[in-house]
Amino acid sequence: MIRRPPRSTPLYSSAASDVYKRQIKENHKGRYLRITEQSGGRSSIVVPIEGLDEFENQIKLVVSKSFD
Repeated sequence: MIRRPPRSTPLYSSAASDVYKRQIKENHKGRYLRITEQSGGRSSIVVPIEGLDEFENQIKLVVSKSFD
């Protein structure tokens, strides 16, 4: 599990205490990464292994734009 660092969120947000679970899984369609919020709701993001590079690029883009 990973914890989001408090400095990455505004003070008014409770997201700093959110805990996320990362899992590599496999089904009949292939392997995938599942990231699940453990606290509060049970939101998930599912990314096919083949799409991880593009997913990482998009996350980096969003993060870089948030510091502009």
